[in-house]
Amino acid sequence: MYIPETGVPDTKPFLAVYAKWYPLVACHGVWKRGVCIIGVGDLPDLMLRHEFFINKFAIDYQPLALECTEAWLEHRVRCAVPFNTTYYEQLPFILGS
Repeated sequence: MYIPETGVPDTKPFLAVYAKWYPLVACHGVWKRGVCIIGVGDLPDLMLRHEFFINKFAIDYQPLALECTEAWLEHRVRCAVPFNTTYYEQLPFILGS
């Protein structure tokens, strides 16, 4: 049975939502209630993440960040970019350990 660890959220194997929590990581956007509102400068970091969703964009703060993310995702779908499942296959709660 998998028992979640305690500690720094960004080092845990989450799948659902990626969030940048204050003060654990750099935020190139703005901090709001302890969570980074993603800015354009955060996009290179996001391209390396494995989570399925991103928290938090704000349409009234650097809307180009959301537009670029949408374009990147659309490109991955339309160009059939290979999806590497290795990361997901090795997660402890998938392996059952």
